[in-house]
Amino acid sequence: MRRAIEIVVSAILGAVVAVVGAIAHRSIPPLGVILSIALVLAAMIFVRTWGGWIGVLAFAVPFVILTIVFSRPGPGGSLLVAGDGLGYSWLWGGSAAVIVACLLPPRLLGASKAPALTPAAGEGEATSVQGP
Repeated sequence: MRRAIEIVVSAILGAVVAVVGAIAHRSIPPLGVILSIALVLAAMIFVRTWGGWIGVLAFAVPFVILTIVFSRPGPGGSLLVAGDGLGYSWLWGGSAAVIVACLLPPRLLGASKAPALTPAAGEGEATSVQGP
């Protein structure tokens, strides 16, 4: 059940970040692009730390799909991500943020060595052993 919640929340977060970034990247040039890319990076780091690689995949799929949809002309011919400097900065910067979050070493994300488990004396139960 926990894994299903992680996947659903990661997917929803990916969709929300794509929508917010597609709208906000043009708000206050160039600050809007910078903040939108920072949002992608922060959300990806959160998802990778919380949900692992399955969470990253669940985040990335709706993010990429919605970003592609927003860069295509709509029924009226308008689009949210234009083919100008700001639009390309959002597309390339958001993609770079996803890649950077995936390449971060686990120790920077708060991962630590798990304590070793050994059987307890005479009981056969596992207990944690503190290292020196």
